[in-house]
Amino acid sequence: MTNFSETKSPSRILLLAAALILLLVLATTSLTPSARAVPKAPLGFLGVVPAQGISNIDTARMHRGKVKSLRLAISWGGVQKRKRGKYHWTDIDNAMYVAAERGVQIMPTLYGTPEWMSRRFTNLPVESRAQLDSWRKFVKAAVKRYGKGGDFWKAFPNVKQLPVREWQIWNEANFYYFATPVSPAKYGRLLDASAKVIHKTDKKAEVVVSGLFARPKGSSRRAMDAVDYIRKLPKYSLNRSVDSIAIHPYAADTATLREIMKQFRRAAIQAGYRKKSIQVTEMGWGSGPKTNSFLTGSEAAQARQLKSAFTYLVGDRKKLRLKNVYWFSWRDPNPALSACSFCYSIGLFNYRKNGKLPAKPAWNQYVRFTRGKP
Repeated sequence: MTNFSETKSPSRILLLAAALILLLVLATTSLTPSARAVPKAPLGFLGVVPAQGISNIDTARMHRGKVKSLRLAISWGGVQKRKRGKYHWTDIDNAMYVAAERGVQIMPTLYGTPEWMSRRFTNLPVESRAQLDSWRKFVKAAVKRYGKGGDFWKAFPNVKQLPVREWQIWNEANFYYFATPVSPAKYGRLLDASAKVIHKTDKKAEVVVSGLFARPKGSSRRAMDAVDYIRKLPKYSLNRSVDSIAIHPYAADTATLREIMKQFRRAAIQAGYRKKSIQVTEMGWGSGPKTNSFLTGSEAAQARQLKSAFTYLVGDRKKLRLKNVYWFSWRDPNPALSACSFCYSIGLFNYRKNGKLPAKPAWNQYVRFTRGKP
């Protein structure tokens, strides 16, 4: 007689084992997307912008998180404080040194007319030949110091050689916060003068157009949409002066970001920049209370928005001809010195006087894209 209990028992065990395996697979599958749902960004594709300088504490954390690109503002007025005065590079030297130590490539943004030339740093130095000549000398000095074979690298032969390969000319030239009046014609003169010096001084260096604020508000002399500005720029500058163009697509959400990027790419093609790459040289959302479109309401919401935006930009980078994306800012600035309504909470780390870096959830999301460590 067949013992059904004996013949069915192994089947039950096998079925139970199979069920357990299936559950394990399902559990693993359900966990895997959350751990790897975001696309991997190419090394160096995602960068950061410090709001108030960097130290070795910052670059050590960048290295750990596989952040290899950093955009650094260099104010002409901060470097040359007097007419015909010496250039003071100490602060920039320190940033270059700690970045190079950790293999972080810097892209400088040159901007800011000195007080000895103009009462406002936002007045582009193109009103006379003398102004343009002074600007050219400053640009040449910067390239000769930090470009390939530059004086800085000769002074520190033991540090990893990471000469500047890209130079961005001015910041948000389409918005009165940085350019008055807003004028593609004036910026075009500045761009051509800069590009000629840069390409002559370092033949392999590239020129990046000012990061354009996507949709600033104000009169035509105070603000111009990025798409209108980039369409007009070729009328006033040479195509060879441009190696890549840049945008600051601050937006309420990812849907608006997507719309901005598509419109900018179309405008670039219409302007004759089809083959030029695009760089997002600033973007971000703050974690503070939701009092405007660029504040998300909490640190958790900031992290969710970063994930959503980066997923889109990394995924569509080839369609957009997108070269880099820089998050502004690396860490929250000193609240007493914050200059805009959302900048005080836009960092990946909270502000601390001692320079330490208490991470926000946004940093943990960021390193998922770089495959670094938080």
